[in-house]
Amino acid sequence: MATYKADAGAILNPGNQINRLSSYNTEGVYGWPGLELFELIGYAKVSNLSADKGSYKSFDLIIPSPDRRPGDRVRNDRTSMVVQASAARPAYIYGASIAVGQDIPAGGLATYPASPVTAGLGATTGELLLLGPDNSAVPYGVPTAQLNGLAAASSSLTAASSAFAEGAADTTTGDVPFWTTVTSTIARADAANSMMYKVTADTTMKVFNVDAITDTSVSGDGVFISQADSDAGRAGYILGRVNYLRPATNVSWNDIQEFIDFSSQVGGNDE
Repeated sequence: MATYKADAGAILNPGNQINRLSSYNTEGVYGWPGLELFELIGYAKVSNLSADKGSYKSFDLIIPSPDRRPGDRVRNDRTSMVVQASAARPAYIYGASIAVGQDIPAGGLATYPASPVTAGLGATTGELLLLGPDNSAVPYGVPTAQLNGLAAASSSLTAASSAFAEGAADTTTGDVPFWTTVTSTIARADAANSMMYKVTADTTMKVFNVDAITDTSVSGDGVFISQADSDAGRAGYILGRVNYLRPATNVSWNDIQEFIDFSSQVGGNDE
């Protein structure tokens, strides 16, 4: 299979027709002049049973290949979700969302041979699935006293009745990072959910099973699917979405050269 560079996607301009930005090609859009906006969507498949749950507490998110036939697929799935950034062009993460996949319609479609395909996840009540930036195989968590916008780059689900149910979903921990109100002193707490999370190098986003949203270790007991779901060929799917923006590439001669007056040939002019 061919290997494709990570930044292969175009940056779409207003007027381009498209239904969804390509996570696989890291396709962006000029939603605001001077800024490129991106959306990454991926999944982690869970098919292990309870006996092995201790080995399933941290998950890379797969971004699937656009090529749907496994037998002659040209491009491999991307095995991790990476926010593209550099010191020259930092990325600012402003949104995240996590969910547990659920068949559409719920419970599957009787006329579809492979349906249903999704399953809920067994877990320890009160534990979380936390989507956020990877810190050398452990989470950063979302600290109580926020200093850098991690709430905008995180999303979480809490297990209830020993499970993460199919269809469970949540949006960004800090909602949209906009200023809305301040105290008379404009204290640190006023900005807690009003900051984007800045990264200056390529940053992997992962899902971690933790005891609390503030945890900075993979502290959960792990997740699994039931024997019945396994026997039926179903699996659990953890879904993740991340939104970020970054500065557009620098202005270049190519942006303006066609409008510059110059002699088109020796002894000629543009009149």
